[in-house]
Amino acid sequence: MEVLPRERLLALAGCDDARLSDLERLQIIGPRYDGYASSDVSRLRLILALQDAGISLDVLAEGLKRQIFSLEFADQLMFEPVTMTEVLVSDEVTGRQLDLAMLNGVRACASLPPLSSDQALREDDVEFIQLLSECTELGASVSGMERVLRVFGHSVRRCVDTMRDLFRGEVEEPMLNAGMSYHHLLEISASKRLALQRVGFRMLFLLQRRMLEEAVFDNIVGRLQDALREHGLEPGEEESLPAVAFADLSGFTGLTHEIGDLSAAEKAARFEAIAQRLSCAFDGRIVKPLGDGVMMLFADAASAVEASLSLVEQSRVDELPPVRVGVATGQVVPRDGDIFGRTVNLAARVSAVAGPSQTLVCLNTRAAAEAAARGLAFQGLGAVSLKGFKDSVPLFAAQRVAGG
Repeated sequence: MEVLPRERLLALAGCDDARLSDLERLQIIGPRYDGYASSDVSRLRLILALQDAGISLDVLAEGLKRQIFSLEFADQLMFEPVTMTEVLVSDEVTGRQLDLAMLNGVRACASLPPLSSDQALREDDVEFIQLLSECTELGASVSGMERVLRVFGHSVRRCVDTMRDLFRGEVEEPMLNAGMSYHHLLEISASKRLALQRVGFRMLFLLQRRMLEEAVFDNIVGRLQDALREHGLEPGEEESLPAVAFADLSGFTGLTHEIGDLSAAEKAARFEAIAQRLSCAFDGRIVKPLGDGVMMLFADAASAVEASLSLVEQSRVDELPPVRVGVATGQVVPRDGDIFGRTVNLAARVSAVAGPSQTLVCLNTRAAAEAAARGLAFQGLGAVSLKGFKDSVPLFAAQRVAGG
């Protein structure tokens, strides 16, 4: 095991000598005869975090003395632990010809805290600045980087929060419910934490790489089609228009009051999981979750209607609240992983007037879905006034043809 001198420990953990002396005086942490262990870096950083959270050193020392918990697991916090460097923000920013205000603006979009010029950088902050500099040299604008990092920050935060909640609910809570002490819980769960982190990070990478590949191919195919079309080399009919579907659980607010927030949240999570599976099965995807609902995008109207009907049916089988869906077909405006435009607004308004277990579609959705001849039928409901739309919109209730 690597032995660290005191000065090296302080540098890697981002701690000053006086604070470490206080910790040693209270026997919270201390050196071996030949120096400090490399694991003391994570241990010291955890202690500093506990202090920042408002736990005094006296309380921490008493908790350790009474064996309410220990810090022996601290070297198993992260499977790729991050340490501090001795590189100052001012030096790194100046050396890469960046502006500190711009850097902090970009960091804020990624949900990262601001940096001060005299601050020592974490290892990952150094690489973040290096990558930012590379993007700048490649011609990326500040606003463009902010857009990307805003989406990255939001998406990754949701991923890591979900990983944390999974660990708490499926690893720690069963141990606590079985009567295990917090002292043993933190020690025993440490190895599982590292293993699950490794799996989770790797899965994130694999999914991101695959989805990026799909997006790159889709973009290139689209550009080549445009080039051929401009030169009159692409025969055939116009491509089918995409379809947007909004689906949500009817009466969810009342359900929350009836069964409680936690149980209602579990039902919403099950609904989202069903929507994820079914949208993928019909060559679509969830654009974004909406708490008690989802917004989905499909390549064509027939797929959107089939997926919507399946979602209503499967939710009933899973004993979820009735699902209502609105589908609209037309061009959408993609931006930052989201979609915008009249089609999106129309689908949202149509879903708002749908009844429980009902899938409503607009006129062009019905026409495109019927042309696909997939065993779908539509019952006309007349023209309906929708908020935000000047003219009334003809709506149709979708259903499957018996035996179709």
